[in-house]
Amino acid sequence: MAAAAVAHAVQKRNAAFQEDEENGSSPRKRPHVSVVDLPPEVETGFWKYQRRAAMIYKDSRVQWSVAGLIGGNFLANVVEKSIDPTGTQYTVAWDVLDMFFNLAFLVELILNMYGFWLCRFWRSGWNVFDFVVVSIGMLGVFKVPLPGPLSLLRMMRAFRVFRLFKRIKSLNKILVSLGKAVPGVANAFFILFLMMCIYSILAVEFFGDYAVSGSYPNELGQEVGSTTARRLVYGEEYFSNFGLALYTMFQVLTAESWSEAIARPMIHTTNVPNAFLIAFYFVSFNLLNGVVLINVVIAVLLEKMVDGEVPPDEADDVTDQDSELEGEMPEVPVCPEESMLEDGSQLAVEDVTEPATLRVNANERPRSAPDIGEIECAFTDLKCDMSKVLLQLQAIVEELKRRQSQESG
Repeated sequence: MAAAAVAHAVQKRNAAFQEDEENGSSPRKRPHVSVVDLPPEVETGFWKYQRRAAMIYKDSRVQWSVAGLIGGNFLANVVEKSIDPTGTQYTVAWDVLDMFFNLAFLVELILNMYGFWLCRFWRSGWNVFDFVVVSIGMLGVFKVPLPGPLSLLRMMRAFRVFRLFKRIKSLNKILVSLGKAVPGVANAFFILFLMMCIYSILAVEFFGDYAVSGSYPNELGQEVGSTTARRLVYGEEYFSNFGLALYTMFQVLTAESWSEAIARPMIHTTNVPNAFLIAFYFVSFNLLNGVVLINVVIAVLLEKMVDGEVPPDEADDVTDQDSELEGEMPEVPVCPEESMLEDGSQLAVEDVTEPATLRVNANERPRSAPDIGEIECAFTDLKCDMSKVLLQLQAIVEELKRRQSQESG
């Protein structure tokens, strides 16, 4: 009867899922195993409440509350730098706010470390980032003097807002997709940089000594001064060496006053063939780098982001400690809790005709080797089968005891 109950529960759940899919209604959430399991139960000792602390920390209400604190801290920093940039007019107010947010983040960090200590905590890059930011914030609360360049670490509090990427699913998705797209985009950026270097070398060769005398003739033959605001002549400031030429070509790529400040002084001269070649130089650079290659970089970036996108039904909760692993784990059949009848009546022993199977999402790609989720599913199936066998043995033992008691009576 216990085995039959298990089989009936599995069939009923699968039928419910199939009914939802046929009706087109919102499918029921399938049970899954989190990438990072909660710590085991400990009855005594310092870690007695570790599992409870982990559950509290992963609660969505706690995560949204921490996100609200992070947003509030960022807003307080914006207000401080808007109305009191030097921090001398409302010193007490800023110190109180800073202490409040730092203590709140410290409590959150301690809860996280206690609930997921040791490997579960440190293997997450987001947790390491939280630890560094909160530690630097506490150094500011206790006015710990930092020598030399280390005093700049106090500016890390401006980066606390990045902790939102850990807790808000949509922001985390964008950041993870960008990280996955970096290898592919790097090749496109290399081609873009290579073309800029080629044009920079040509610019040093052609324009490095332009107007070196301090003036150049315009189309009317009049001498026009070529001294810039830095008291350098035109060629010296923009194209005297490779580094300056590369920066100048970057300015052309950003379209920041490149035509008026860089190209036109060389185009409007009495030498028409040179003016035509100079115009062709800058126009070809803009078309090749500013139009073609920049769009290639964007296309590659979008392609990599789309390829790395995780389907909604496989997306992991962003509050999991290991944000690098994504996707929903395969379904793990759950063994319902069974108990023996208290009146000692006989339990019918039946076999399960339908073997337990692993549900794999249709969008999931085939793998050459089982992953940790499949191993956990198989282990859970084994536990379920063992529990069925134990229930059958208990039923047989109970029946034998009942018959012995009847014979002895």
